Amino acid sequence: MRQILISGANSQIGSYLAKEYYREGYKLVLFYHKRAERIYELFDKEGIFSYPVDLCNSEGVKEAVLKAEQSLQQISDTVIHCAAIRSSDALPLYQTEPKQFANVLKTNMMSAYNVLRWTLPSMQENGFGRVIIIGSDVTQKGLKNGSAYSASKAGIVNLVKSVALEMAKYNILINAVSPAPVETNLEEDYNGEYLNFRKHYFAEYLAQVPTGKLVTKEEIKKVIDLLIDENITNLNGKEIIIDGGV
Repeated sequence: MRQILISGANSQIGSYLAKEYYREGYKLVLFYHKRAERIYELFDKEGIFSYPVDLCNSEGVKEAVLKAEQSLQQISDTVIHCAAIRSSDALPLYQTEPKQFANVLKTNMMSAYNVLRWTLPSMQENGFGRVIIIGSDVTQKGLKNGSAYSASKAGIVNLVKSVALEMAKYNILINAVSPAPVETNLEEDYNGEYLNFRKHYFAEYLAQVPTGKLVTKEEIKKVIDLLIDENITNLNGKEIIIDGGV
């Protein structure tokens, strides 16, 4: 039975994936930070290890991965990294405080690095692995008043492309899935002026997307299902854009 590690498991995408893969019979390792209300229902389930961890803390991630292996007596051969933060000020770069800009870059880049750093060795030893990093379509078009987030996502995608070259010979395939605005409940995660910014951004996208629809979590999962399939052996180091044809 394969085991999937989901980082950022309390996010709207992460929690959806966790519940769906649990229903499909996978063992799960769920990493979350401070909030866990979306995945509480999975905490007492057999074959699930949930653990609070700051993904920017390298030693903390290392400890969490080891505890998961010990608890479930199995390595995670599949990783889906969903964790990310956004620039909550929604300002142009020349008005963005250096600490805010640096925090977004550090959090998004280092969390991806740490998850890869401490999960890849076991996959390499096992001779199999599938890794999915959730990116964003902003890697292709940028993001007005969100340069730090956009830059961090572009960096993560190039991290994927680079590490994919290193790990392919071990039958470890690493890809990014980069959706346009996803059909989620914005009020659950944002408020105030930033909520208004997100609503305006979504409205602008809907006005131009040929399909007239937001990306769904179900659609994201279908793409991930393909990428983690053990019979897929050459789809590697790619960024899969889901944007309705914009």
